[in-house]
Amino acid sequence: MKRSTLSMQLYRRVLLLLALTALAIGAVLYVFADREISRAADVQLIDAAKLLDMMMQDEFAQGVLVRRDRVVDGHGDPLLTTEDEKAFQATYDSCMFAVFWNGKLVARSGWGAPVRLLPLEPGLHTFTAQGDGWRSYGMQSIKTPLLIVVAQRHAAREFSLGPVLAELALPMLLLLGLSMLVLWATLRKSLSQVERLASTINARSLADLEPLEPEVWPREMEPLVVALNKLFARLEGAYDLEQAFTDDVAHELRTPLAAIRAQAQVLRRLAPQAVGQDVDRLTSTVDRANNLIDGMLMLARLNATAVASRSVDVHGLIAEVVADAMIEARADGIECSVVPEHIVRWQCDAALLQVALSAVIGNAIRHARCGGQLDIALARGSDQLVVSVGDRGPGIPAAERERLLRRFEHGALPTAGSGLGLSIASKAMTLLGGTIRLEERPDGHGLLAVLTLRSQAS
Repeated sequence: MKRSTLSMQLYRRVLLLLALTALAIGAVLYVFADREISRAADVQLIDAAKLLDMMMQDEFAQGVLVRRDRVVDGHGDPLLTTEDEKAFQATYDSCMFAVFWNGKLVARSGWGAPVRLLPLEPGLHTFTAQGDGWRSYGMQSIKTPLLIVVAQRHAAREFSLGPVLAELALPMLLLLGLSMLVLWATLRKSLSQVERLASTINARSLADLEPLEPEVWPREMEPLVVALNKLFARLEGAYDLEQAFTDDVAHELRTPLAAIRAQAQVLRRLAPQAVGQDVDRLTSTVDRANNLIDGMLMLARLNATAVASRSVDVHGLIAEVVADAMIEARADGIECSVVPEHIVRWQCDAALLQVALSAVIGNAIRHARCGGQLDIALARGSDQLVVSVGDRGPGIPAAERERLLRRFEHGALPTAGSGLGLSIASKAMTLLGGTIRLEERPDGHGLLAVLTLRSQAS
């Protein structure tokens, strides 16, 4: 679910980028199309003015207006015949015109902007008339004081832009849809390889630092695979150094501690009455130091433990752990019950589960002395196995339960423990892909440690 969500998020982001890019390209195309259409429209105005000039060439003679060989002053017959005007409108139906002789109107089209608002200067101009935008071109005759002004509404230009945009819209939409399909296929293929790599690495434990095989991964992922292999090599070297250092320190510490314990026992035999209690305290301190060293070694080795799953008889494993814990703690007066009494099998790493159970059951036995009862229950479901270990000891306040799962943390009650038992159990359960939590017993005082293992298929 998380992987598909990640893929969809990435797809939506890239799709948004693609849409923004398409909009930007569309805006650029619009600007260029509008500019080219405006240029074409300006050329059309210039051509229209030239056409009018050609139509009126027969009416000019030596700087004066003439009409059918008669000199006129602009108040006589029209300068353009009806046929000329129809021919002009048939060619340039969206253009109006006005002709001026020495600034005096001598001819005009039957529609358009008021003549008084027309720019009476040569060249291209933009003006507003009756709420509409207009574009005009003034053509000054070289030989005569004749000025021809041709104008066109902006709306006509925009109308010309519409068909161009309509023709571009369909190819752009088809291109965008095709890009989306190609993008989806490319992302799906690429992300599937990334997800496979993530699953491969996620399935490994800290001890599984074998390098990845570059040939089984796509060529574009080679830099990532090479970088991961270098990281695995550095981690393996660091774990080896840590393990060697921890073993050396433990060995160096155990030797003087064993000597101290031996000397204390000799001293007790020589003067049992005088120093008996002091020797007992010293021996207890040495034993606690040994337990602390063992716990630290166990935590260090858990980091380098390779997880190997197999079918495990959890009921039988609990029975072995309980028996060993009872002998070690000399807890003959504690009653222990395990339900159900039949075999319960689960697919997991037996060694890691034994470490977690030993830590939790050992802790429960130490605190069950005052209650004299240890209750262990197994509940197997389709996707998880729950092991509950309950004692009748003083329990742990709710505010301290989470803290006691960390290293070197002790409860408020005096204890001879090293403060590593529950943290070892938590570490082992993490490597197993499970969880551990501390709760209050629902049937009375005491502590309930709940270990949950989840199916590897879920």
